[in-house]
Amino acid sequence: MAIRRPLAWTIIFLIAYGCSGSAPTQPPPPPPVSCAAPAMVALLPGEYRVYDPAASDGCLRLPAPVAGETEYLVAVVSGAGEATETGVSGPFNLRTAVPASAGPALVPESQSAPRREPTTPESFHHSLRLMEQDFSVAGNQRFLTSPAVTLTPPPVVGSERVFSICKLLACTSFDTLTAVARYVGDHVAVYLDKVVPTADPFTQEDLDELGRTFEQYHYPIGRNAFGNESDLDGNGVIAILLTDGVNALTPDCSNGRILGFFWPGDLLNITGSNGGEVFYGMVPTPPTSGCSASTREKTVSWLKGTIIHELQHMISYNQHVLVRKASNGEFTWLNEALSHYAEELAGRLIPDVECSGFTSCRSEYISSNLRNAYDFLANSEATFLVAPSGKSPTLEERGAGWMFVRWLADHYGADSLGTNLTRALVQTNLRGEANVASATGGSFSNLVAEWMLASYVDDLQDFTPLSERITYKYWGFRATFQANCCEPNATFAKAWPTDAPVVVGPFSRSGTLRGGSGKHFRVVRMTGSSSQDLLLGSNTSGAGIDQALKARIAIARIR
Repeated sequence: MAIRRPLAWTIIFLIAYGCSGSAPTQPPPPPPVSCAAPAMVALLPGEYRVYDPAASDGCLRLPAPVAGETEYLVAVVSGAGEATETGVSGPFNLRTAVPASAGPALVPESQSAPRREPTTPESFHHSLRLMEQDFSVAGNQRFLTSPAVTLTPPPVVGSERVFSICKLLACTSFDTLTAVARYVGDHVAVYLDKVVPTADPFTQEDLDELGRTFEQYHYPIGRNAFGNESDLDGNGVIAILLTDGVNALTPDCSNGRILGFFWPGDLLNITGSNGGEVFYGMVPTPPTSGCSASTREKTVSWLKGTIIHELQHMISYNQHVLVRKASNGEFTWLNEALSHYAEELAGRLIPDVECSGFTSCRSEYISSNLRNAYDFLANSEATFLVAPSGKSPTLEERGAGWMFVRWLADHYGADSLGTNLTRALVQTNLRGEANVASATGGSFSNLVAEWMLASYVDDLQDFTPLSERITYKYWGFRATFQANCCEPNATFAKAWPTDAPVVVGPFSRSGTLRGGSGKHFRVVRMTGSSSQDLLLGSNTSGAGIDQALKARIAIARIR
């Protein structure tokens, strides 16, 4: 289910105790912040480095300017990649001091905004991903047996099929309906519910457009980028079921509208299963007391982005669980990031002539990702990359995930599409942090720190990076935001969303670090000033930062 603007599963860990019955030894507390042995920052303009504050008791020393002012971008980041129920988060304090001084004159403390609560579609979509994980128990008798040599014939246009569909958001009860195949290709069959609203209904041309777009573009893009889907019913096609049963899941659209989805239960031997590969999509509808009208044109556009998004989820479930018998499906944060990347690939690879009503296919497929990325950059401190497993990633967190996968594809992809990297992330039984580390050969914590630097300095005026690691090779976010801002009714309010505090003298800032994300600062050293210490701890009293945050300080010298 691609989530657009204007638009209790519990994992229990059992701990085995020794014969004495004593609890496991807890890790020692982090050392207090100390500048007895600071890490010395020696960078040329354009250079960067990632520092582990644990190696220097939380203290870095910036040298005195030799000639003229110097400026550094500092990203304080949590490199924690563990997906926990509530997310890995904790307090931080960044302050400055002159070596051997009593410390800075403190400025008022400030806190980041709280994490936004997910919308109804976000929460529903997250529950589907949790179902993938709950259903995916190795050796589970719920697995369907793949068809033998004798395959089920594909449907023909005009044939009817009975489907089950989730009646409630929890997918604990189901309705049945009869739909007619209105388009059949080599890889897809588009079915339309026999009973749908008659106001502005789909035309045959609409259904042909959806089927043809999937057949010619979505399907090859998804297969190339992620791998093959399953074919458990043996009919050779994926069913796209268009029904107002999807519309009925959100009768009140004030907190979002469900456009469509892939339910993993269809690939298992459980109640409600259709025993094969199905996408569910909404149909045009007149206005109701809770929702605005959805016209044919708008619905077709929404469904295109939804289907390519959901195709990645279907392929991911097959590759992780059905093929490699992973004990769980991919963590939601990375699963969603890859599906949003699928939308980008569609926007880049589908010819613009196929996206009538839009200036380009990039606009049709990628605009919502740009909006999400903008909102992430506007308050990265309040946003997880590794979103809590107990809640859906917010739109801002989806924006972070898309940008992270985009950056990984730039640096570990064999070409501008990076499909070798995306296939490695999908065709595996690894998940989340371990999956990223395996596919890249890098440290997740350091990758996140480099990505956070790149997300600010890429295309920064008058800055020339000496390493492409802190760039996006195939995106210019600053140019994109600038081109769509600052006019009445423009998409973006500002040319650049990130407000990075400028640190000139004594400074103290407290806030919250969240797994995979952080906060940017610009530290300016004036001509004639002495060296300066940056101290990172958990509070102004000098306590060390929580080791679970896997904190990193990434620094790039701007000038």
